[in-house]
Amino acid sequence: MAKNIQFSLKRQIRKQIKTTSDISIVGSGVIGQATGMGFAIHGLNVLFHDIDEKKLLLLMRKGYEVTTEILEALSTSDVLFVCVPTPTIDARIDVSFVQNVAASIGKIIGKLGRYVVVVFRSTILPKTTRCELIPILEKHSGLKAGKDFGVCMNPEFLREQSALEDFLNPSRIIIGELDQRSGDTLSKVYSIFNCPVIRTGLDTAEMIKYTSNLFLASKISYFNEVFLICKKLGLNPKQVSEAVSLDPRIGQYGIYGGKPFGGVCLPKDLAAFITFAKSKGFNPKLLSAVSDINKEIALYDSRLKS
Repeated sequence: MAKNIQFSLKRQIRKQIKTTSDISIVGSGVIGQATGMGFAIHGLNVLFHDIDEKKLLLLMRKGYEVTTEILEALSTSDVLFVCVPTPTIDARIDVSFVQNVAASIGKIIGKLGRYVVVVFRSTILPKTTRCELIPILEKHSGLKAGKDFGVCMNPEFLREQSALEDFLNPSRIIIGELDQRSGDTLSKVYSIFNCPVIRTGLDTAEMIKYTSNLFLASKISYFNEVFLICKKLGLNPKQVSEAVSLDPRIGQYGIYGGKPFGGVCLPKDLAAFITFAKSKGFNPKLLSAVSDINKEIALYDSRLKS
C-alpha cells in the first residue's frame, strides 16, 4: 500500500474503535477471524488486531472493529485471544510469532494496572505456554502470572474450509488454565455455548490438540494403507472402507483412500510432534509410519495424475 493509503486506513481504524470490547483477537487469520466472528454472532463486542492491513480492511468492510496497534487491542478488553501462526519449518515448530506477540503483550500489561487474561489459541507443543510463553510475559511485564494477570491455553479444532461453522458448533471446548481465576474468566466467555467444557492444566490442553490431529492423520494413513492393499488384491477399497465406517466407533472421516492428507494442520503438526517426541528421547514408531504412508500415497497419487 502507498503511504497515504496506510495513513487513511489507520485513521479509519482509530475512528471506529469503541472504548471497550469484550474480547480482542491478536492474529486475524483463519482461526482468529472464525473465533472473533463467532463470538460477535453471539453478541460479544470484538476487536480484531493484525499487522496485515489487507485483512483488517476486509474485516472493517464487514462491519467489524479493527486495529493495527496491539496497545489498542489490550487497552479495550480484559480477555485477549492470541491466534498467530505456528508454522512447521524443517520438521520443527516455529513459535517465533507467538513469542514475539507474548513479548509485546508483556510490555503493555505491565503498564495497564488491571487484570487481563491472555489466551493462547495457536497450536503449540506441550509445556510451551508454561515453560516459554509465561516467562516471556513475566519478563516483559515485571508482573507475576496467576497473580497480576491470567493465562489460558484454548486449542481450536477448526477446519480451514468451515472454520466459522465449526466454531459455532463445537463438539467440546478445552480450557487449559494456569489457575482457577484464569479459567473462570475464560469459562464465562464461553458460557454462551452448549457443549462439554473441559478444564485442564496448560500442558494437558496443548497435548489434547496434538493428540486430536495426530489421530486424524493416523486414521487417514491407516485407510490409505488399506486402499493400497485392496488395489493389489483387486478388491474395491471404497466398499471395504464404507462398510467398516458403519461401525459407530469408526465413522466416515478419512476413510476414502487414494489421497494424502494435506491442508494446513495435519502435515505440519505430525512433523513437528515427531521431532518433538524424538527430542524427548521417545521413538514414535506409529507416527513415523503414518508419515511414511502419507508420502507413499502421495507418490501413488502423483503417478495417477502423470
